[in-house]
Amino acid sequence: MADLQQLIKNIEQWAEDRNLIEGSTPQKQFIKLMEEFGELCSGVAKNKPDVIKDSIGDCFVVMVILAKQFKRDDLLSDMSYIEIHPQFQGDIARSLIDTNASMQAFLFAHERKEHEKVMNFFGYTVLGLVEVTDYYHLDINDCVQAAWDEIKDRKGRMVDGVFVKEGDL
Repeated sequence: MADLQQLIKNIEQWAEDRNLIEGSTPQKQFIKLMEEFGELCSGVAKNKPDVIKDSIGDCFVVMVILAKQFKRDDLLSDMSYIEIHPQFQGDIARSLIDTNASMQAFLFAHERKEHEKVMNFFGYTVLGLVEVTDYYHLDINDCVQAAWDEIKDRKGRMVDGVFVKEGDL
């Protein structure tokens, strides 16, 4: 299994190869992030660990693409805060609500060019995903690896700035 930094590099290259960085917009990718986050919330509501694992990985993939679109490699270069984050044992519903708010604040901070806030809200969003992995005894690296394994050979095309996989065309 690759480490998280290698997976990030793989995802960035995959997105470049499919023109997701230049051929899409942060707004389109944010909608994709909301779609994936909705699937995560559905998995939590129905207590479906396989859906939760898949959705966490998918959310992370979209976050990598957004960071690349924002030309903010600094958002991904040091993920050590994941390792030092205390084990989450709190209220999962509250965590999801807070993570949703962080995702929205992340986009708004970028649009307002509030660079320090972009960094903070990106980190809060990633930590929100980590809290879900902790709660369900998953590992963020395993979630991202599973997402990478799912998409690495995926073919499709851009439709209105959104990558649509072959099976959905």
